[in-house]
Amino acid sequence: MFVLDAAGVVVHAGEGFAAHLGTDTEALRGRPFSDLLADGDWPEVREAADAVRAASGWESRRCRCRLSGVGGGATGAVGVEIEFAPYPGGEVGSGGAGDGSGDADSVATGAGRVVGAVCRELPEPAAARLHTERDRFDHLFDLVDDAVIEFEIVGVEPIIRAVNPGFEAVFGYDAAEVRGESLNDFIVPPNADDEAVDFDQRTADGKANHAIVTRQTAWGRREFLYRGIPYSRGDGRRYGFSIYSDITGQRRAREHLQVLQRVLRHNLRNEMNVVLGMAEEIREATADPRVDHAAARIAQHTETLLRVSEKARTAAAVLDDQRPDEVVDATATVRAVVESRRTRYPAATFDLDLPPSLPVSVGPKLAQALANVVENALEHTPEDVTVRIEAAACENDATLRISDDGDGIPEIEWAAVFGDEDITQLSHGSGLGLWVVKWVVESAGGRVDYDRSDGWSTVQLALPLADEARC
Repeated sequence: MFVLDAAGVVVHAGEGFAAHLGTDTEALRGRPFSDLLADGDWPEVREAADAVRAASGWESRRCRCRLSGVGGGATGAVGVEIEFAPYPGGEVGSGGAGDGSGDADSVATGAGRVVGAVCRELPEPAAARLHTERDRFDHLFDLVDDAVIEFEIVGVEPIIRAVNPGFEAVFGYDAAEVRGESLNDFIVPPNADDEAVDFDQRTADGKANHAIVTRQTAWGRREFLYRGIPYSRGDGRRYGFSIYSDITGQRRAREHLQVLQRVLRHNLRNEMNVVLGMAEEIREATADPRVDHAAARIAQHTETLLRVSEKARTAAAVLDDQRPDEVVDATATVRAVVESRRTRYPAATFDLDLPPSLPVSVGPKLAQALANVVENALEHTPEDVTVRIEAAACENDATLRISDDGDGIPEIEWAAVFGDEDITQLSHGSGLGLWVVKWVVESAGGRVDYDRSDGWSTVQLALPLADEARC
């Protein structure tokens, strides 16, 4: 047993406690308790002692730490569990903060004193594991870029106990300014009060939270991916962590892109239809071969732009489709894509080597991806092109290979889609279909590759097999 004053100094030590440290009681009296602990353990011990001092009635607190002897340091540290209780005869709830703010009067009267006792000695593996876990947590807490807040639910309020440097950088509030205050008072906008209360109640009930939220920072409102994680220390109180990842830039960029894309597509389609109609009128009204040729070129390029606009519309629909992946039969999908193009490309030859069934976890967007690969093989090759499609299951993946004996994909297109070429090098929209393929396949956890050899161009799709089809 030992007694600490309001400043965290040992004012009495029993022989049993002194024996834990390999010394005598006189050597302990008057020493700061932090000198007797391994590095980094004092804050948790001080918090437990302060909780006893601040309690309105008789209440004990337990904590784990490593006693290291009078010399301090981590060498020879022994893991123990300590229980703190109010000092008999002292004034419960009148103690200081345990941070060196005690004075002679408080020490003399016993105010702010607490009694501590070693409840049990932790086995060495448990003590070492506790030390390792604490170090890992401290490292993660301090270095993660996201804003992390540790809080306690007091009544109905999330009271901040600690924040990491990421919180200070993201929200713009100093740790000293917010510690001990209600988290909601600093970061929850007035119109989100009910939402925050619901999250707090879920934390108090031991439930996790996950949502996109708007929060107030020192510089204005921003949007965050929020994760709330409840946890318990075994002392009957309710704690939690809030993690905020700033996604304002991503969401604004997506919104800007959607608006620009839709306006551009709409205007492009409407204006190009007008140009195409005027070009046809010119061709019908002129007898001059040069004017007729020029009008025909205008019509040709207008139709090309309209096809690009249509591909952009298709790509946008694919990207906006947030439905979860589902199981589809890749074999049936390939056959449907090919059959719909046989009559449109009568001179083309389709050579299929497919299993009876090939269930994959991609969803209906697979049809759009395959259609883009097949269309690419048909539109940019001679009329009598041969398109070869092979499919097979291999461990946990399905492999689809779409090959053609045409001239191949222009390097500027495949290098940007399948290689390391900067996308700013793209000079036109002929590769847009390939981007759709890449986005569909990769969103399902697959991969797209391209190869050109022996006169054949091959686009290979690796797709995740459905669970029932895996080896």
